Amino acid sequence: MAFIIGLLIMIAGICYAVFVLKKSKTKAQEIQFQQTTCIKDVLDIVGDLSSLDENYRHYSEVKGHLHSVSGDVEAPFSQRPVAYYENEVFSVHEETRTERDDKGNTRTITDKVETSLSSEKSPVEVYLSDSSSDEKVYIDMASFGADVDLMPGCNRMESADSSWVRDNFNFSFSNPRGSRFLGYRFFEEILPENQPMYILGEIHKRGNRLYVGRSVTTKKPSHVTYKSEEELLDDVKNEKFVALAIAVGSVIAGIAVMFLFS
Repeated sequence: MAFIIGLLIMIAGICYAVFVLKKSKTKAQEIQFQQTTCIKDVLDIVGDLSSLDENYRHYSEVKGHLHSVSGDVEAPFSQRPVAYYENEVFSVHEETRTERDDKGNTRTITDKVETSLSSEKSPVEVYLSDSSSDEKVYIDMASFGADVDLMPGCNRMESADSSWVRDNFNFSFSNPRGSRFLGYRFFEEILPENQPMYILGEIHKRGNRLYVGRSVTTKKPSHVTYKSEEELLDDVKNEKFVALAIAVGSVIAGIAVMFLFS
């Protein structure tokens, strides 16, 4: 049994590394070799081809400056003017539990536990603009899922009796038995108004508007970020390093399980 468990640990780590390395290689190639398209060129390409096929989607790398449609969005927690934000509120508890070992000895362990109370994403649409055209490219943020890089906006603790919490929020929850309530953690990430952006995705028409969203027809890498191409390539290198480290660690752990528990 120990041999099988150890082997499974090694296989899982190696398979994960192979998956990440393959995905990272494809992403790096698209970042390096995909030609940047200005909005004017995108309009010409998509406009011509969508007249033949209304569902046409053009995979592209597009850059521009980010804006909200209203132009007056404020991040609720950091109270900064932004184009886009995402936030979440957590209740923070300290839980105490007792563990007993094989010899009957007991020890008390204290853990800090966070529970999500609410979350919100900016409800106002955002778009890209550049100097090549007066037209806008609207961003389908939801379609990109986790492939959106956001900047730190707020990450702060507030006590249970905080007047700011009392005046602005109405939280209701039960305190778990055996725990001590520590307060609330407010976490927020943002993208400032007029922020230079880099987007890999598919551009398509919806009515009279031009949108960029996750790649669905080509299944190529998709990304929304404020980072430069060089920074993105550095991130890809780090992902490869972590994947290789996990693979090596899983092999070592698997061998250890085989020998120690056989």
